[in-house]
Amino acid sequence: MRAKTILVIGFVLLLSSLPSASAITWQEQMLVSINSIRAEKSLAPLAMCRPLAKSAQGYAKVMASQNFFDHTGKDGSTPGSRIQKAGYDWMNPKEGSMIAENIAAGQNSVPEVMKGWRKSKSHYKNMVTPEFTHVGFGMAINERSKYKKYWVQNLGFGATC
Repeated sequence: MRAKTILVIGFVLLLSSLPSASAITWQEQMLVSINSIRAEKSLAPLAMCRPLAKSAQGYAKVMASQNFFDHTGKDGSTPGSRIQKAGYDWMNPKEGSMIAENIAAGQNSVPEVMKGWRKSKSHYKNMVTPEFTHVGFGMAINERSKYKKYWVQNLGFGATC
């Protein structure tokens, strides 16, 4: 199979096993984007983590369906409690475990949301924290809500995916 070359947010990505560029999901695009940002700082790439993705997707859906935008859920949940509940046991006694959550709303595409997070000091810091090894993404749409599209990026270190 011939490799196909596509441009993703300013970086060339060789795809040898995907049938076409349209097969790239928004999650894959976001993973490429965050790992490109980390590569600029000579940091190790992040690996997708099912529990972090479960937490991120669940919280994006909650914000969209309940029409609000905040790190604290209307039920009082926090990024840490949601991530723990999703199965990423970062609160275990192991030293050095940590998590972070980036949220955004209103952006229509991965490049838009990544550009916003990159320009935000706190969100950018989360993306380039050297200790993080895992990541998960969520996105939900509710056309009747204020922002229409909600994004969540969960990062972690020190737990098992």
